[in-house]
Amino acid sequence: MATTTKLLMNFTKSDGDLISMSYNHAKKEFNKANVKSLMEGIVANGAIFEKTPFAIKSAKVITTESVDVDL
Repeated sequence: MATTTKLLMNFTKSDGDLISMSYNHAKKEFNKANVKSLMEGIVANGAIFEKTPFAIKSAKVITTESVDVDL
């Protein structure tokens, strides 16, 4: 059985539209403070992105398990 972890972060643009960013293979032992710090850094340096994030909206860690089927 393989387990993968993905970090999904949602931001708003200045006009209120939603921007989502995700990173595959996130650490399973995530730390709330580290995720918040990462998102604050993304907003502070948002000009480097094509779609500029204006504010933090939400974040979640998604864990998926897969099982190989022996055929």
